[in-house]
Amino acid sequence: MHTEKAKILEMIQSGKITAAEGLELLEALDPSGHEATIVPEKTDRFLRIRITKGQQNKVNVNIPLSLVKVATKFAGIGMKMIPDQARLEMQNKGMDLSEINFDELAALIDQGLSDGKLVDIDTDDSPDGPTKIEIYIE
Repeated sequence: MHTEKAKILEMIQSGKITAAEGLELLEALDPSGHEATIVPEKTDRFLRIRITKGQQNKVNVNIPLSLVKVATKFAGIGMKMIPDQARLEMQNKGMDLSEINFDELAALIDQGLSDGKLVDIDTDDSPDGPTKIEIYIE
């Protein structure tokens, strides 16, 4: 039965089934009526992405490190939330956020990446004020 439970957990982790569907499957494996309990990994560490332009926050993303692997699948969606004008300005200055390799970032976090800034970029040539990009673990 242990391997069946492991397979269900792998399917949840890979996104093939939802956590609710996984719980139903786990409960079906335990006909004794004992309630299956899934304890989420506790974390108080986050991958934080902040982009400000002048005094205005443009992007503010906080991702629990335990979800970074899942988030890599949705990174493209998150990058689309950056306004086109801001993305073009950053690309013109050599800052192409689409080149961030989130799979590699997840591997580094698994290897024990320490807290601190991963990316810290400041520009100050926009009429709307400076643009600041910060990606850090906290």
